[in-house]
Amino acid sequence: MRPATGEDGDHVTFCRICTAVCGLVATVEDGKVVRARPDPDNPSSQGHACVKGISYHAVTHDPDRVTRPMKRVAPGRFEPVGWDEALNDIARRLSAIIAEHGPDAVASYQGNPPAYATDGMTGFRMFLKALGTTKIYGAGSQDTNARFTANWVLYGSPLTIDVPDVNNADFMIIFGANPLVSNGSLIFTPRVRHQLDAVAARGGVVVVDPRCSETAARYEHVAIEPNSDCWLMLAMLRTLAEEGLADEAFLAARCAGWPELRAALTGIEFAEAARRTGIGVDAIKALARRLVASPRSVCYGRVGICRGPYATLANFLLSALNMVGGTFGHEGGSTFATPVLAGSDRATTGGYDEVRSRIGNFPSVTQFLPSAVMPDDILEPGPGQVRALLSLGGNVLLAAPGGERLRRGLEQLELSVSFDLYINEAGSYADYVLPGLTFYERADLPMVPFMSMVQPFLQYTEPVIAPVGEARSEFDTFCAILGRMGLRMPAASPEEAAAQAAGGQMRPLEVLDGAIRQGPAGAAGWSIDRLRDHPHGAMLDIPIPWGNPDKIAHADGRIHLWDDLIAGELDRLLATPPAKGLKLLSRRDIRSHNGWLHNVDRLVRSQKPTLHIHPDDAAAHDLADGDRAILSNRFGEIEVEVEVNADHLRGTVSYPHCFGHGSGGWQRANRAGGANINILLGHGPDVVEAVSGTTLMDGISVELRAAQPA
Repeated sequence: MRPATGEDGDHVTFCRICTAVCGLVATVEDGKVVRARPDPDNPSSQGHACVKGISYHAVTHDPDRVTRPMKRVAPGRFEPVGWDEALNDIARRLSAIIAEHGPDAVASYQGNPPAYATDGMTGFRMFLKALGTTKIYGAGSQDTNARFTANWVLYGSPLTIDVPDVNNADFMIIFGANPLVSNGSLIFTPRVRHQLDAVAARGGVVVVDPRCSETAARYEHVAIEPNSDCWLMLAMLRTLAEEGLADEAFLAARCAGWPELRAALTGIEFAEAARRTGIGVDAIKALARRLVASPRSVCYGRVGICRGPYATLANFLLSALNMVGGTFGHEGGSTFATPVLAGSDRATTGGYDEVRSRIGNFPSVTQFLPSAVMPDDILEPGPGQVRALLSLGGNVLLAAPGGERLRRGLEQLELSVSFDLYINEAGSYADYVLPGLTFYERADLPMVPFMSMVQPFLQYTEPVIAPVGEARSEFDTFCAILGRMGLRMPAASPEEAAAQAAGGQMRPLEVLDGAIRQGPAGAAGWSIDRLRDHPHGAMLDIPIPWGNPDKIAHADGRIHLWDDLIAGELDRLLATPPAKGLKLLSRRDIRSHNGWLHNVDRLVRSQKPTLHIHPDDAAAHDLADGDRAILSNRFGEIEVEVEVNADHLRGTVSYPHCFGHGSGGWQRANRAGGANINILLGHGPDVVEAVSGTTLMDGISVELRAAQPA
């Protein structure tokens, strides 16, 4: 017997902060979650959970959390309002804006807190589709757009993702990722440290990064100059081609464009690659040979190669290393995610360049437009000018570029609605803040990890407790707004269309259950009903389709190792001299997640937002530990505290992102200190990578000087 929602006792559930979705056991007393611990019986996470997951109940019961609809009655001042009054006003004003200016006068921004909520995030996309808007902004252009654009080139679909088989690899090269802190990103690995330890014991783990990160410090670190990963990968590919180490049989059978890529590699000079990367020619060649010494080798990368000026090219070349090196499509290498849902074993098309941004004419990537142009999309007059913003769990002022111009844009909007847990810095400019649910208050399946599973896993959880206060499911809120506008959610399946015809409405979670029942997991008998009898979750006995050719969406059915887009990006790389001066990197703490957990004292009290700097650079700028300094570039300046740290490559500095709270309604976050480094990112078309719309966030040039004493 298990306790029902809200009953006292131990409730088996799982975390929904990141892709790891670790199992949790939450203890409820008097209707509140009072503590949480890792679930030792979860067959996937096996008793692992990070400090964020076991501290999350502090968000659920945070006194600063918004649990009633709030209406802004004066700048920075909110008062509670009834749900009906708020929803009626929002629907009326949205209808008027769309009627006068068209649906693209309404924009959206999507952040992280609800990203792993099936009903919330999926419902938001359906909500926007019903409104008719294509103005979708979000964290994708600060995180994943370059990876997805590279996937579109390689496989014909942005969301066809190749993932490393970390369970069986003998050797692994990690480019610009720190999985010991991120818990793995775009890869479902809740026990990533244990898995990487095993890989290191079998053969080795090499981390290529300008900073000796937590992951690099545990394994082998190859220090590299910021934004030079493309040069290293190109030189490694040339080594494989010239030394007869390329998997020519695989390339001939499964790929197109290898002759063109191989010809382009002849223009890569090893000496220039060594100069750009700071890695010797012999070391570059040795790393390439080591990659192919075992067939169970694999390359993996994440945001460190996703936010620079050649981010799409870097992600493309990383996958090319797996193809050319013979590490794709078999155990211990890289492969496509194991299909769980109906249709996920087949290629899906679309998702790139379906719409274009009004400012800069950039392509959408999985519907996301580049956030760097959002300030001008609000402020610049003309057809399609944004007049209303709907923000789901996002804090654009700390998470997105734009600085003071973005703040002016938020002030100018005719309507702004924030669906969120807090009144954050951006939310302080909203007309309404409508409370959503934390993961303890909602039923769910691990939706996001479905696209990055090598070992497929399923778990279903009922809500642990009832919603706090007047908080509601975001999906219900979206449906209520649409109903007041005379609209309804679009049907996502024939079953949903039938339900609507009968006067009902299927929830995204129900639609997802249908996709499970009709897919490979359903063939093995799985559904939400069956998962209720397996509260800790279940590993699925589904064969891994190593390198499934049916996942390739290109008309020729082949992986494309060359494209005009790649040719143009390579030409741009070769023609651009290396940037001079200090380079700024962002870094993340295991206790932080994009700023929205900064109101949890247990998590934020031991974090120190300081500028890490190499001892030689500190001496050159006459700076010491604890000094105050001004970090600046052409976009602005921020004052920071200095921490001398030898983990950095000389010429680089790093600072944690999403600090600089102050104008939001969360008291502990406001006391966390620090500065908002996004002020240095600028805005507009010249601060993004053109082919993916990625914001240039890592390796940006900055200047440093001592702050004048008060």
